[in-house]
Amino acid sequence: MAEETTAVQEDGAESTDWKAKYEEMRGHMRDWEKKAKANQGAADELEKLKAAQMTEQEKERERADRAESELAALKAEQARTEAALRISKETSVPVDLLMFCADEDAMTEFAKKYAESTHVTSAASAASSSRVVRGGESKPSNADIFAQFAETRFKK
Repeated sequence: MAEETTAVQEDGAESTDWKAKYEEMRGHMRDWEKKAKANQGAADELEKLKAAQMTEQEKERERADRAESELAALKAEQARTEAALRISKETSVPVDLLMFCADEDAMTEFAKKYAESTHVTSAASAASSSRVVRGGESKPSNADIFAQFAETRFKK
């Protein structure tokens, strides 16, 4: 090539000239980049030519296929969102966390693990809690709430 990639050191051993190798590879990269751009231009022209030769019926069929695939994707996303909302309502796990799951089974499994690890209380158990003030009852003090919490958490 243009430059020799090895040089002789003083003691007679050869070392590699990495800068020269880098420049050589960079030149090859530029050549391949030019070829790729030329091929992309040819591919674009071929696609335009094919599109121009298509009949109206073929164009409509292609459009219909695209629309059907988009509709299927939207329906799948809607079903996934509805499953996440239903599971969130049942387990009190935030919907945002469930949307990371791939399917309904994964959402259910995640919700169980999340509920176990964070001790999420369901809406029914929260309503039956004694900290909820009903009707004419007086509001419990912070000390009463803490005492009740301590009793329930530290029972032997």
